[in-house]
Amino acid sequence: MIAITNANVFDGLSDRLHKNVTIVIDGEFVKEIIEKSISNEQFEKVIDAKGKTVIPGLIDNHVHLMFGDGRLDELTVHGVRNAKNLLYAGFTTIRDAGGAVYGIKKGIDDGIIEGPRIFPSYSFISQTCGHGDFRESRAAYRIADHIYTSPNLMNGQSYIADGVSEVLKAVREQLFLGASQIKIMAGGGLSSQYDPVQTQQYTLEEMKAAVSAASDYGTYVMAHLYTTESIKRALRAGVKSLEHAHLIDDEAARIAADNDVFIVPCPNFGHGKKDQKEPPKSGDLYKDMARKALFSGVEVQAELINKYNLNVAYGTDFIERFNKGTPRLDDLVSYAERFGNFKALKSATGDGYRLSKLTTYQNPYPEGKVGVLESRAFADLLIVDGNPLDDISVLTKAENIKLIMKGGKVFKDI
Repeated sequence: MIAITNANVFDGLSDRLHKNVTIVIDGEFVKEIIEKSISNEQFEKVIDAKGKTVIPGLIDNHVHLMFGDGRLDELTVHGVRNAKNLLYAGFTTIRDAGGAVYGIKKGIDDGIIEGPRIFPSYSFISQTCGHGDFRESRAAYRIADHIYTSPNLMNGQSYIADGVSEVLKAVREQLFLGASQIKIMAGGGLSSQYDPVQTQQYTLEEMKAAVSAASDYGTYVMAHLYTTESIKRALRAGVKSLEHAHLIDDEAARIAADNDVFIVPCPNFGHGKKDQKEPPKSGDLYKDMARKALFSGVEVQAELINKYNLNVAYGTDFIERFNKGTPRLDDLVSYAERFGNFKALKSATGDGYRLSKLTTYQNPYPEGKVGVLESRAFADLLIVDGNPLDDISVLTKAENIKLIMKGGKVFKDI
């Protein structure tokens, strides 16, 4: 067994630190957290936290390990790098929001490569001419069922399905692969060519079909969307996790609150910081106009989240082609500016745990809990120089993260 002594612990759920406690780790799991002095002689290893803050390993609830142009083997190489970078930044768990991550997940779980635990969606499901239809031009077409001239539709990131029967099949295909939750594209976006942000995607009946098929297997649907019309349709269908939702209005926020729905804002248009007046320009006039419209909704979204105390889960929408594989921890500061330090930190820990519980028996890691520090949680934790409940920006500096542990194994120790 391992003991971490002299620790000030944030457990992932409460808004205060447990001061000067000992964390007892037995194998992969937290056995107990003790608030009285005990003998160190019974432990194989003792780690002195020296009064520093111990927090659960972070959870990125919306990330794409393998997103971009190219062949599957090329994307996999980048995905392996991304997984390692996320772990060494302090993310011990991720919810992959779409991509062919089967091999990487298995490699991590088998101990062959380094990376976080992965709650996979596998292919995100999109209608034709939707946000997951990555054909680069109108000359690209479907040769046969799920065989395209577009490499971006052949690498497993996306699954095109139209109509209730195709949606049902698409959901079941991802569940067959072992998806812990289902990702659908319910509105337009910026990273595909022919679906303006304002478009509504999937009919109510198609979305209900996705929710029904996922529910039959004990899990839920997460939906990419921005506009309030798309949000309300998704809520009527029973979607439990709204991804982005920048243009949410008061009525939709109230419905989300009444149904205990999660929002994963991903404020990734220039990180949505309060002191930034507009998002960075891309050079594409249409996309820049759309990006500005979405950026302008971030403040209202934050007000509504706070007004209705909505469930918020931290996500970065990490896209390696843009980011060179570097996790965006500074998004935590954006969350803190809008929701306060406690809610921001909880969104990347305890609220991620609460979201993971929606997967019920589709949970790929049923043995333990993620995102919290309590008995029977996985021993996934960080030792941090500073108190992120007082100043969450301490997590944005790598030198402040003194130790990273996942499943009782130390990956970083300085």
